[in-house]
Amino acid sequence: MSGSSMFRCMRQVCGFLAVVLASAALLTGQAQATDKVTTYKDENGWKLLVNGSDYYIKGVVWGYTPRNENFTYNLWGEPEDFIRKVLDYEFGLMKAAGVNTIRSFSTIPPKWVTYIYQEHGIRTIINPLMGRYGYTVGGRWVAQTDYSDELTRATLKTDMLEIVDKYKDVPGVLMFAFGNESNYGLEWSASFEIENLPEGEQHAAKAVYLYTLFNEVIESSKRINSNHPYTIVNGDVQYIDLIAKHTPSLDLLGTNVYRGKSFTDMWKTVDEKLDLPIVFMEFGSDAFNAKNFEEDQLSQAIYLKDQWQEMYNKSYGNGEEGNSIGGTVFEWRDEWWKYKQTENLDIHDRNASWGNGGYRFDYVEGKNNMNEEWFGITRLGKANSDGVYTAEPRMAYDVLAQIWDIDPYTYKKTAINQAFNDIDMDYLALKSDVRMLKSDNKESKEIVRLSGGRIETKMILQGYEDDIDQDGEEGLDFQHGEMLFLDFEFQPTEKISGQTTVNLLAGSPEQYIEIDYGQRGETVTVLQDVELPGSDETVTIPVEVDDRERIEIYDFNATYTGEDFDLETFYHVPRYHWKYEGDFFGLLREATDIDGPTGMDIWNSKAPNGAEFAGKGALEGLKVVGGNEIWWGANPQVLLKYQKRIGNIDWAFLHMEEVARQGESSTATSATTPQTRATTLNAKVEFPEFANTTLQVGGLLSATEEWGDEYDRYDNGKVRVDEVDESDSLGAKVHVAFDLFSLGRAYIAGQYAGIIADGGEPLVEFGTRLPYSEYGNKREIEGGLQMVFGDGGHHMLYPRFLYRDNLIDANPLKEPSGTGTINPGVTPRNTDDDPFAVLDNREAKSVELIYTYDPTGATPFYEWDNDWREDAKFAFNLGAQYTKYDSFTDSYLFFFEPTGDNAAFGEGLEDQDVWQVWSRMVFNPTSRMRIITRLLAADQQADGSPLGNARRFYEAEGKLVFDKRHILEGYIKKDAWGLYDFYEQFNITYPWQYKLDYSYLLDNKRDEKNSSKVGIRGLFRTTDENSPDDEYRDGDNDYTFETILYFQWAF
Repeated sequence: MSGSSMFRCMRQVCGFLAVVLASAALLTGQAQATDKVTTYKDENGWKLLVNGSDYYIKGVVWGYTPRNENFTYNLWGEPEDFIRKVLDYEFGLMKAAGVNTIRSFSTIPPKWVTYIYQEHGIRTIINPLMGRYGYTVGGRWVAQTDYSDELTRATLKTDMLEIVDKYKDVPGVLMFAFGNESNYGLEWSASFEIENLPEGEQHAAKAVYLYTLFNEVIESSKRINSNHPYTIVNGDVQYIDLIAKHTPSLDLLGTNVYRGKSFTDMWKTVDEKLDLPIVFMEFGSDAFNAKNFEEDQLSQAIYLKDQWQEMYNKSYGNGEEGNSIGGTVFEWRDEWWKYKQTENLDIHDRNASWGNGGYRFDYVEGKNNMNEEWFGITRLGKANSDGVYTAEPRMAYDVLAQIWDIDPYTYKKTAINQAFNDIDMDYLALKSDVRMLKSDNKESKEIVRLSGGRIETKMILQGYEDDIDQDGEEGLDFQHGEMLFLDFEFQPTEKISGQTTVNLLAGSPEQYIEIDYGQRGETVTVLQDVELPGSDETVTIPVEVDDRERIEIYDFNATYTGEDFDLETFYHVPRYHWKYEGDFFGLLREATDIDGPTGMDIWNSKAPNGAEFAGKGALEGLKVVGGNEIWWGANPQVLLKYQKRIGNIDWAFLHMEEVARQGESSTATSATTPQTRATTLNAKVEFPEFANTTLQVGGLLSATEEWGDEYDRYDNGKVRVDEVDESDSLGAKVHVAFDLFSLGRAYIAGQYAGIIADGGEPLVEFGTRLPYSEYGNKREIEGGLQMVFGDGGHHMLYPRFLYRDNLIDANPLKEPSGTGTINPGVTPRNTDDDPFAVLDNREAKSVELIYTYDPTGATPFYEWDNDWREDAKFAFNLGAQYTKYDSFTDSYLFFFEPTGDNAAFGEGLEDQDVWQVWSRMVFNPTSRMRIITRLLAADQQADGSPLGNARRFYEAEGKLVFDKRHILEGYIKKDAWGLYDFYEQFNITYPWQYKLDYSYLLDNKRDEKNSSKVGIRGLFRTTDENSPDDEYRDGDNDYTFETILYFQWAF
């Protein structure tokens, strides 16, 4: 054959192959895009078919949540290469066990649904929760979804249909399921007609709205896509008659079932009432024995084996109901956040949350035995070299792998049961025990264990420009610091658990600009009496002490979980307020700013510390918290709260009794407060049929210890002396929120407080900066209108106002005149020497407007951790506020450390008009990058010193995170107060302040707080006459700088 002939032949063959391959690829793409998933029934029962082939669901409920994370963690916001590593690791293990299906609570993006299917052969049940745990309706987050509300129904229907349309042609989709035990979440406030029904009938009446909405969604979905079946995720078979009546469009019944080893009569019930196949969307057993208080892999494996054996026997062609088509085991892996949701995220809690008699291996009458954090067929291990948290197989994994190797459609009943009997449970139990011995989780049986820790070191180069000019390099100051943290967990019994951290301090640097935790170890000079040799005389000499407080308990908390009550002791751990639990006046304050750059640690404060009692059963609704300092700066006190719902009204009673006064400042200069008491009673009621109105009213009795105290006041040139009486202790407050037609959600609130009727810390929501005050002596009214608009409710405009005047004005400073008896003069009051003072509760007229853009309502913009949770490409707010203070104030106090007492500034702040404009922005330009910025321009007064008048200043802060490894942050401030509260208290400012910090995370945890890291930080600030005297030095020192090289090793 000639070369040219051979070439023509090869070209023809290659062309033919190209056509064949192209056709095959086209056919494959069409097959994937047009998968047909159906149910099939004949006299032998039901089957699920995929493209005409039998498909029995052998699945798990899957989610990926690392340690130290919770339900807000978003895998899909990670870099794509990391997502791929997670999926290949997770689904490689699943594929090896025979898993063919997953169900996930989070919505997996279409490209990854396809990736999971194409790379690992595992299909996905698309399961939007459809408002089960709250939903954004009309741009407003609604915690309890009201399925009877027309706007809610329309919103849910629209959103669900969008999801169906989005996934209808995605390769790897098996079916659509809506909700998750939504029948257990019918808690919204309904109309009078429903609320007046007996309690059991109320939920049934509400369920009608739920199931009719499910039906509407499914019917409409089928018009969009008829290639997949549709179902719901019901809690067991509750309301099955309502399902039969109101949701006839179901293709199968999806249900979560926890009945123990057997599903009992469910097969027959569903067959008779629905005539549909069953998919168990959740079922299984936890792997913790609450009775023996230890991990119990064998019992978990036995229960799962029995459950699957029954499911196989109930499948097609076995002479029984034949309506079993598979299920997804709950769950793939333990989730360490399930118990406390937002706390103990790095601890595998062993608390049993609910009781279930179907699980006989650890059930005790009247006690809980279901441990939410232990349902995984794999354990949550540590991060591997790729940063992926490992899944450590339990015995259940091995048993299920053998079960899933059995095909219930080819095996018949006898063969099925023989195959199950042939599973060698003894061998698999031994294999599990050996695996446990090799794992890192042996500590799960230890009473006390070292759970982690970190070593921190830093080297500091700092200096003043004046010193460098005079002494050159000798004017520079070099410091270093080292410390060690050791974290311990303990759980000596099933009822007691806790954790503590010990801090060991080596070097303690003295820094010029920043203050860091560890200052307790700084060298101090004390005066010491020394006896002269050979004499009885003593002299006082200064002595330097540099070896103090080197070891301390950094934090501690322990919890006793009882049948009738829970008891928690706490020491320097985050604590939250009760404002959403009936504390209308805010008597209990939040204490969460512990290790932040301006938090408690820098002052070596050990707040909050105390204990809390929470009643159960007959004592449900009763909480008592008490301690030396239950929030930062609190006096030693006991606070009691009792809540109870009577009819449709929620009542709350609180009493706070302080038992002593703090002896020292909680910071360096903040004043201590007089010992007092307060009592409140409030009620909250909802009227959904009247513009969805919520009414809350409350009364306050405060500071009764001051009855009979005298105070002076200045009145038209005369000084008058009055006496505090009982009515001065009284206060009242009302808050009404309602839907204002189609404009949005409005509220109006008013408060009256007698001159000594001090309350607590007001509730601050949606980023407001209105000038609230805890003090009494006021009449106050405020209001606002939350307007949400634009497609999807992504835009919010929130105008608000506040008006306040005083019952008694502040005192001016008037010197005595004449003989002193005609006009004795008057001085500004203060809260130590007088029963009350006019401070931040002074007369005010304030208006505010905040615009917010947030296109992803699932990560609310004003949540405390939104900086890290926000998943929109771009979200921001822009706020402006103007306040007119029509009156001056009395004198503020500060703590004077040399005497150990408060001191008064002597004069008050002037009347002033102030304003501020601010913005926070969150950018997610790619999955690998996040940028957070804060901008502020303001003209504000100090909150203490009357000197220097108001300050106009500007601030810009920013943070950039790349690949969750590279972190760059900093700020620029012009004419602003210094970093800490005392700068604002004494009105101390700097012309310019700069900070730039870069750090690199060294391990695969990629957790800014808990990862090993290395970094460098630079700070620089200039001085003028408004700066501290010892830094300005009469103009000789123009600037101060500080450079810090730091390293943290976490283990």
